[in-house]
Amino acid sequence: MQLGNISVILITFTAMLLSVEAFEYAILINFISSVVCACYAYSGAHTTALFLAWCNVHAFIFSPLVNVTEQPSVKLLVLFLLSLMFGAFGIGARRN
Repeated sequence: MQLGNISVILITFTAMLLSVEAFEYAILINFISSVVCACYAYSGAHTTALFLAWCNVHAFIFSPLVNVTEQPSVKLLVLFLLSLMFGAFGIGARRN
């Protein structure tokens, strides 16, 4: 379990760094990582989920692919994923 957590954290952190350079597959990894973050938060692993959320929020803010104004559907997807992550935090905190 620890090796799985560490590998998810390393992949997400690397994808965050690559998304700043407009590497289009990195932002896709951050989209997937948002769902994984919501699963961690819902199950109660808040420390891991908070780090993943921090990486994902930074990747979405600084990625030039998300900040394109011609694609509002991408921004809506990002807002949905952020709502999903932090909603899962609320449910996971309430359960524990």
